[in-house]
Amino acid sequence: MSFRIHLSVIALLIASWGTSASGQLPSWESDNKAGYQAYKEGRYLEAENYFVAALGRAEQFDNGDSRLITALNNLAGLYVGQGKYSGAEPLYLRALSTRKKFSGAEDTELASMLSNLGVLYTDEGRYSEAEEVYKRALEIREKVLEPEDTHQASILSNFGTLYFVEAKYSEAESLFQNALTIQEKMFGPENLDVATSLNNLASVYREEGRYAEAEPFFQRAVAIREKLLASENPQMAVLLSNWANLYESEGKYSKAEPVFKRAVAIQEKSLGAMHPEFAASLNCLAVLYFLEGKYSKAEPLYQRALKIRETSLGPEHPSVAESLNNLGTFYRKRHNYAKAEESYQRALGIWEKTVGPDHPNSARALYNLGVLYYDEGKIVEAEPLIEKSLASMQTSLGPYHPEVAKLYATLAALYVTRSMFDEAESSCQHAIEILEKSSLPDYPSLVAALNTYATLLSKTNRKAEAELLETRAMTYSAKFHERNNAK
Repeated sequence: MSFRIHLSVIALLIASWGTSASGQLPSWESDNKAGYQAYKEGRYLEAENYFVAALGRAEQFDNGDSRLITALNNLAGLYVGQGKYSGAEPLYLRALSTRKKFSGAEDTELASMLSNLGVLYTDEGRYSEAEEVYKRALEIREKVLEPEDTHQASILSNFGTLYFVEAKYSEAESLFQNALTIQEKMFGPENLDVATSLNNLASVYREEGRYAEAEPFFQRAVAIREKLLASENPQMAVLLSNWANLYESEGKYSKAEPVFKRAVAIQEKSLGAMHPEFAASLNCLAVLYFLEGKYSKAEPLYQRALKIRETSLGPEHPSVAESLNNLGTFYRKRHNYAKAEESYQRALGIWEKTVGPDHPNSARALYNLGVLYYDEGKIVEAEPLIEKSLASMQTSLGPYHPEVAKLYATLAALYVTRSMFDEAESSCQHAIEILEKSSLPDYPSLVAALNTYATLLSKTNRKAEAELLETRAMTYSAKFHERNNAK
């Protein structure tokens, strides 16, 4: 399982200043504007040079000069985009402190700066702190009675991103939809912020198993960004990786691979080889190789992504848990059970600490640990873990999500092993019902569930029914291969 990545909106500040006799103001203004333009175009190293120069000039101005606040905010926003989180936070906090000391006004600019800080906290996995600053930003907007504008949409989008990574999908969808409505009203249908909201909504639909709804949103977002951005822009890479994840979820591996590879190439070139988003795309490509059985290609990518994440994000970050969870599955498949258990246990510990025990990712790690015990023949230890994971997934994702069906299918196989045939049959029926009603069936999971059911029927002397299910399984297997090989 690869956790899907998203786009947030960092609000950089642009100000116009009149010319002074000293000539300082135009120099500050030109550095700031050039940095802003380079940032928007994904030229982060150039942007950093300009913003550092702008901050150096602003330090020479009077205490409390608004240009200092702008320079601090913009350099911090760039550092977030570069994954330099430890450098970003003191700049944001200094900007907010300076603003409070010399102005104290609660206005739309303050709300946007708080939203930026929320993006940083979200990326660092500090979710409770992020929620606090987003709520404060929205309260300020309500207090000053400002009309809906691009800053309001950015705050809504960023708050929605927090809910997305916390798996609060209905809340995230509502905020993303509100942001999209504002953006389309202000800018029309072709705008970069519109593309961000389309991507974010599509990511929600993908996580909820609403694949048919997700596809056109990703297509529209990619079309907008290809029209308005350079082909090497890192934001394009994030969007491409998300779209490829949809293909992977649908079992369209041949379509997913070239899109993942394009995203990886863009990010390595534009962000560098130690950026967290580059690691996320490496991890996604590794998952694809694993699903395709290309294990020799998957393992080095998993290891590389883990090393980048531990170095750039710290050893207790949720993204580190994602890499560990995926490595655990790799080791389990290769029958290295000791390493698999170590990886799963560490992933579960991180996720339960950072996102909580009821988050889908915690349930996934619990499920994987249960499957590991099942593979090792530790059936008694496996059963309660998988049952607990199923209950958690039903609560967080809903009773008809494709992942819930996979858990039912796994439990059915376990129950068959224990000769608990009534429980196994009920679980098989639940799994098949969910998977066959999906808008785009997960054929591998459906084939596995049908074969488990067929085994159950054979063991209970219903061989004619078993043969019918085996035939259905072969039909779905053929459909899967046909779909995956379709150009």
